[in-house]
Amino acid sequence: MYRILLADDDSAMRFIYSKMTVWNECGFKIDAEVSNGKDALETLEKEKFDLVITDIRMPFVDGIELLREIKKREIDVCVIFISSYDEFEYARQGLILGAFDYILKPVDEKKLKEALMRTNSYLSERAENIPLAQNVEAALRFVSRQADESGFIKQVCEYFSENSGRIVSMDEMAEHLNFNKDYFGKLFKQQMGVSFSRFSSVLKVEYAKELIATGNYKTYQLSEMLGYSSTDYFTKIFKEITGKTPSEFKK
Repeated sequence: MYRILLADDDSAMRFIYSKMTVWNECGFKIDAEVSNGKDALETLEKEKFDLVITDIRMPFVDGIELLREIKKREIDVCVIFISSYDEFEYARQGLILGAFDYILKPVDEKKLKEALMRTNSYLSERAENIPLAQNVEAALRFVSRQADESGFIKQVCEYFSENSGRIVSMDEMAEHLNFNKDYFGKLFKQQMGVSFSRFSSVLKVEYAKELIATGNYKTYQLSEMLGYSSTDYFTKIFKEITGKTPSEFKK
């Protein structure tokens, strides 16, 4: 279950939200409630949450200022705004600042569910990177833990290890294991718990980090070597996985 911090100065609305069944349906749970942005920040500093759902208009620290402080303090959490039609300009500011989504009042459970499912998908996809983003061998060891139970995983890991100095495509891997490409992709996701493209991206980035450490390559050279269509796209993927651009990582 993903943890939600609910921030709303209207106690009646907090009660209504708490009685909704949509949270559990979408893989979320309201674990804490506060009545203003100031208390929300204090709670976020003490505990880890996956999502903050906040009203825009609140005393002391409003939703916009709350989001600014979350970004300033580099608190890793998604933020969804709840706003009325006449507060749309505030909601727009929130999206510019990096809010994940916003929901208009009165809150419709169908719209809320759609926003929660988008958030769930984002959090799930991002979580795929966390156990893998160490280094190439560590990543392979991670997925190799089930190798005794799965000949498929063992073969995949062995092939990646044998070819760690170059890029392995899904077409090549599927052919090596005598699988149809589409079937291989589905089996890989099922067995590994991560898509082939995401796993490949993590391995590429970890290989890039090793190359950057040598001091012999520029970013555009790494992009070309790793098979990316553009330097900008490579930089985007690198930062998504490591939290830094290649240049920042080099420093």
